[in-house]
Amino acid sequence: MTRTVEFANNEVSIKRLPVSLQCLIFLLSQTKQLTSDRVYQSLLHANVKQSELMPWATFDHPVADSYGRNLVYHGGYFEIMVMSWVPGDVSAIHDHGQAQWGAVQCFGQAIHTVYELVGRKLHPLADLPLFPSRIVEVNHDLIHQMSNCSQKPFLSLHIYGCPDANDSITGDARIFDLWSDNIQYTNGGVFFCLPETEISHRGQKIEADPLTTLRHHQQMRDRILRILGDSHANANLTYWQSKLARLEGAMEELSQTN
Repeated sequence: MTRTVEFANNEVSIKRLPVSLQCLIFLLSQTKQLTSDRVYQSLLHANVKQSELMPWATFDHPVADSYGRNLVYHGGYFEIMVMSWVPGDVSAIHDHGQAQWGAVQCFGQAIHTVYELVGRKLHPLADLPLFPSRIVEVNHDLIHQMSNCSQKPFLSLHIYGCPDANDSITGDARIFDLWSDNIQYTNGGVFFCLPETEISHRGQKIEADPLTTLRHHQQMRDRILRILGDSHANANLTYWQSKLARLEGAMEELSQTN
């Protein structure tokens, strides 16, 4: 779940943030006519360090969550968030809802996978390596996935925004779920195996080539195995075991087609 840092007003909250984040907020607050490039330049100028983001780290996030997720600051038309990634954490394939522009700064070794939706078919475009302090621009059309491919935990700093004030800038984010073969809409984390309570509604049917679908299923399987291996997350043991068996059966069929 997203934790909101609440203070009496924005002026007080800014003063209690690290100086680099104060600088970032100042730069982003100068105009509502922001672009992804301007956010990129603002991040370069602010020079935020991972150590300054540690108050928002959630490396102990629930195992059912694909990564940790915390809100740092909401500026009306932009929001600043910190994501926490332990080894093996992988987001679902997703976009950023109502956000029109933004940027992500990664403080570890990650893989950034970019996709394109053509009609109802999801196509992978590239696997891009991210290194510490690398910044990636975000736009409304971006469909992607982030994963911690290293053996170390790290944080990432996310800025998303839109031209007008919005309480839920990343609301109605789309998850491209190749297990259920449709698009799921959520106002929270873009995690694998979202419970129905976290899915606001479902969209069009989608498909992908066998290799892309197999990769998606492998990532979902790995998350389910983590859930099954966590003694604190086994309240629905039968459900997860059944889902794992069906998923592995589908993976076996996909493997035979290649």
